[in-house]
Amino acid sequence: MKVRSGVDTVYIPRIVRSLERSGEPFIDRCCTAPEKKYALSHKSPERQAEIIAGRFAAKEAVSKALGTGILTEKLAMTDVEVLPDESGAPQVTFKGKAAELVKELKVVSASVSITHEKDYATAFCVLLTDEEVV
Repeated sequence: MKVRSGVDTVYIPRIVRSLERSGEPFIDRCCTAPEKKYALSHKSPERQAEIIAGRFAAKEAVSKALGTGILTEKLAMTDVEVLPDESGAPQVTFKGKAAELVKELKVVSASVSITHEKDYATAFCVLLTDEEVV
């Protein structure tokens, strides 16, 4: 078993500026339809930006754990989906190229945690794989 991890921090005001500049096209580039629906279900624009920033950080953390980086030919933002479960804890789902990579790396478990503090959203990802450790 091998542990792979990634972490990322996003400056929330940067997301606010992107939303003011581009609006929904920006959301569509970095969020899946269910993530967009979840973020926009909150009435406060500040809370929407916080949620999107948290998803952005989580996707970056996941991409680092996968060893690819995000927005490459290997992985798009919408290949990783992060939604809350019934208790509110973030759950990660892999789609498209991310699902192929997860299979290739023999990922057996994926966990992500997101936190928000004032102007920052930080996420940490841990992947457990059946890869052989050398």
